[in-house]
Amino acid sequence: MKMKRAYTHLVKSAAFLGLLLCTSTNALSQEVGENSAFLERASLRSADDKCKLLSTKERLALEMGYWQARTALLRGGYSLQEVTALNDEATFYANSKECDDERLTKSNDRLKDAFLAFSRTPFYEFRGGLRLWTATRTLTDVWAAYQEDPETSVRFGLAHLKRARDPLAFAEPGEKRAPAQLSALKKLLVDQQPPAMARLIIRDKEKSENAWLGGLFGSGEGLSPPPLSISRKLLASGREIVDAPPYEDGKKTQGALFTFDERAKLALYDLDPREAVILEFIPSDREKNARPVRAIFEVGDFRAASSFSSISRDTEATH
Repeated sequence: MKMKRAYTHLVKSAAFLGLLLCTSTNALSQEVGENSAFLERASLRSADDKCKLLSTKERLALEMGYWQARTALLRGGYSLQEVTALNDEATFYANSKECDDERLTKSNDRLKDAFLAFSRTPFYEFRGGLRLWTATRTLTDVWAAYQEDPETSVRFGLAHLKRARDPLAFAEPGEKRAPAQLSALKKLLVDQQPPAMARLIIRDKEKSENAWLGGLFGSGEGLSPPPLSISRKLLASGREIVDAPPYEDGKKTQGALFTFDERAKLALYDLDPREAVILEFIPSDREKNARPVRAIFEVGDFRAASSFSSISRDTEATH
């Protein structure tokens, strides 16, 4: 099989990783493609865990690159088992070297320079199979990372709640912002009652270990959330009415903002990036004949987008 042959060629010995860590990224991209980025980032990730080579900002930038490269391999046809084996090989190589290893140091310096330059970027779009995550690092945006469902206009992602509650609550330069919280925003029509509750429906790993990619053989088209029989429901932990993007029109249009706890965000992190999830809004009892509204989202590069948006733009020390 193509992927099996490529996998064997790449991880049969640590010699490849030695070559990887002393060769330019551009050259490697021509020789071995997407897996070079993943192997280098995986090895540096392990080296940093061992030797503490990076600052906080650099580490977040590396996390972003690592998860983005991992997603690219999975979309490119590598199995989860093959990607895990590549990661294990890179980890073994990094842990077998001293912290001042020349090849590791050169590779670390090169990527530090590249990631620091990238860390000045205020926003970035992480394109998935069908949807994209938009991530920002500005001091003014409500959303740190978000995706929108085109059918329902529901926005889902990481929101800065202080800014969502008050359109004038900008973060000051040098001020450390509170972490963005997993949230969902549903537009409210005039005189419409807000939904009573919202819940996130995702694959339950205890019921199905394998990613649900659509159909029995992963051949479905479009976004394909898992069947309810292998899913679990995570309830929102809070609800409030806000005037938040994309509804910044002087409170003429409001939205119901539902927030989820850290457990829900970690569960989303743990899914395969090719999977889809459902946000379901349960109508208020006051809304007669109303039915639940469902919005579908692609997991995609959510974890990479989260890391990017966490790279601070404040003036505090980064170590």
